[in-house]
Amino acid sequence: MTNALLWSQLQDRVRDGLAELPGVAGFHLQDLATRNTMGWHEQEVFPVASTIKIPVLVGLLARAERGEVDLQERIAITPELLTPGSGVLTYLEGPLDLSVLDIAQLMIMVSDNTATNLCIDWADMDATNELMDSLGLSHTRVRRKMQDHESVARNEENTSTPAEAVALMRALYESRPSPAVAEQALAILKKPNRGPIERAMEADVAVSNKPGGMERVRCDAGIVWLQRHPYALALMSKFGMGHPYHQENRLVAAVQLIHEYMVAIDRSSALGQGIPSSLLDG
Repeated sequence: MTNALLWSQLQDRVRDGLAELPGVAGFHLQDLATRNTMGWHEQEVFPVASTIKIPVLVGLLARAERGEVDLQERIAITPELLTPGSGVLTYLEGPLDLSVLDIAQLMIMVSDNTATNLCIDWADMDATNELMDSLGLSHTRVRRKMQDHESVARNEENTSTPAEAVALMRALYESRPSPAVAEQALAILKKPNRGPIERAMEADVAVSNKPGGMERVRCDAGIVWLQRHPYALALMSKFGMGHPYHQENRLVAAVQLIHEYMVAIDRSSALGQGIPSSLLDG
């Protein structure tokens, strides 16, 4: 059981830091070993930018497990498939064909918009939303493809809440919606993708996450794989003011604070005494 005073202190400090971000921000944190949680504005619905690619990835892998999508199928990347914005496929030259699995990994690793729109088609919006419903995530919704600005103007947005983003990561940690889907999703999310959570980590700490950013929006969600107390974390902001870099830095500062506390919990006894690394167990 995490020390209640320490846990309360952390919540207050993270809340106070995020409150300084001009706009609206929220976070949710769960110690996956103890299931202790904390948050601030964790039930607020946020546009989640590229963090919606976590549900899309899970939806795609679930359909592949059912035999409805072949992850090894080769796809020719032709000019009519290209979507501008983040990623690399738009900028490559010459004939190119990739497997569905490679395309899904580009969606996560470099947030490629062309890859994402293909994956949304393969995952199927309705099927992905039904899968989220089955996991109890009623506010986590895929409603549009990347760079669909008309849908944005109509408020047809890809959304979640900090609490639901953490619940999805916890589901994967608990091998849901299936062991194979969860294992593959977490492995893909563990590949490098620079965002607030990863920016706050030491080089030797593994993270499974997907950040996102749009105009006035910054977010990230994932699992930090500490040895005894891995934790799931989601941070989201909207109506952001000032330079996007400064908006994101507020989230990075919050993650750094959370991580410092979680490392102390991970490497201490229940009474707060540090444990030598040679005596730590999984």
